[in-house]
Amino acid sequence: MMNFHDVHTLQQALDIAPPPRLCMAQDRAEHAERQRRLLVAHEDERTMAEWHRRHPEDVTYEQAYWARRREEDTQRRRDERLDRRRRKALVISQCDNVQNGGQSIFSADDDRWLDMWIDTSDQTSEDSDNDDEDDDWE
Repeated sequence: MMNFHDVHTLQQALDIAPPPRLCMAQDRAEHAERQRRLLVAHEDERTMAEWHRRHPEDVTYEQAYWARRREEDTQRRRDERLDRRRRKALVISQCDNVQNGGQSIFSADDDRWLDMWIDTSDQTSEDSDNDDEDDDWE
């Protein structure tokens, strides 16, 4: 890596740096594609900055929207955890009934028996509960 002490901008460094060593046509094509994407990304950033400058009400609306979405997602996860805890508690109470000689409200082949194995910890990350979260973005 070269150090340029008299260069102050990226463009100046690019101007005096040697061109990348590309061995094959495929390397050149991939490099050109990466450069094109980089230019598009920079233009997108510039355009968004200009939009935010001209339309601050849109920025305010967007921030409020995402804050509301985060709160709704948090509440949904809380509700799902509470539901899992209730289902697990019901199954455990039925197990206790059966062990103490009583009858269960579940039949022997009832799928609710599987709820005994539900994880009810609060140690799950926000990303681990996204079974159908991807559908929300469409």
